[in-house]
Amino acid sequence: MNKVLEAPFSAQKLERALFMMGTNKAPGPDGFTVGFYQTHWGTIGASVTNAVLDFLNGGQLSEGVNQTTIVLIPKIKHPQDLKNFSPISLCNVIYKICSKVLANRLRMFLDVIISEEQSAFVPGRLITDNVLVAYECTHYLNRKKGKSGACAIKLDMAKAYDRVEWNYLHGIMLRLGCWPTVSLPDHSSPRPLAPDH
Repeated sequence: MNKVLEAPFSAQKLERALFMMGTNKAPGPDGFTVGFYQTHWGTIGASVTNAVLDFLNGGQLSEGVNQTTIVLIPKIKHPQDLKNFSPISLCNVIYKICSKVLANRLRMFLDVIISEEQSAFVPGRLITDNVLVAYECTHYLNRKKGKSGACAIKLDMAKAYDRVEWNYLHGIMLRLGCWPTVSLPDHSSPRPLAPDH
């Protein structure tokens, strides 16, 4: 797995990642959409490819590319508190391309590194499977008799996918044997995800 994950990136993988993305997603701070890059790839493709491959293969990404616009999306009608909003990050397309190329590479191993109990966000698994498991557990508890007890705990998962705990993610990657030289971002607190990319 490490050998594949650490292999040099190619222009073909980059172009494939770009054309996998939705055309009219919200643009980042530079105002350009994915559709602009796809339409004018013949003109700008070489420059974008050089910049992205330089970063992915160990170089630096310019600060302007990493600029992000944070937008608050209401989770409910008539939101009153900040907790009623979900933050998303609107990133520049070059940043999205980098993220997509990395995600595509990691996707090959998701079914190996993510346990079977995690039934969402992995190809071939459905989040509705958890509903069936919960139903079966409740059915068992309702029919259970005798002196020994059992209980079910309902957890509030509303914020489960809103944040990334960088120390935890770094620890998991190290435990899997991946990227031992990766350094954590400067911030140690959880940060909002960027579901738009």
